[in-house]
Amino acid sequence: MSDYISVKEYARKNKLSIFQTVKLAKSGKVETITKEIDGKEQIFIKNDAIIKKEPKPKTVPTIEELIKEVEELKKRIEILEKKV
Repeated sequence: MSDYISVKEYARKNKLSIFQTVKLAKSGKVETITKEIDGKEQIFIKNDAIIKKEPKPKTVPTIEELIKEVEELKKRIEILEKKV
């Protein structure tokens, strides 16, 4: 249990609010365990837990890029139709 710390300690250590820390724990972005202490469930976060970052969404392609891609696909279709 020494390698797990309370939500409050984790928040202070990583300069986060307690609300943000609980949100991270509930969403599964950090490794946690739940223990019942004095009849209350308490969340403990692994001391060296690293926040799992979600990949950034790709940028929205421009109209010119889409037109270029359509032209390339048309060329590929023509080549495939010639083979058949």
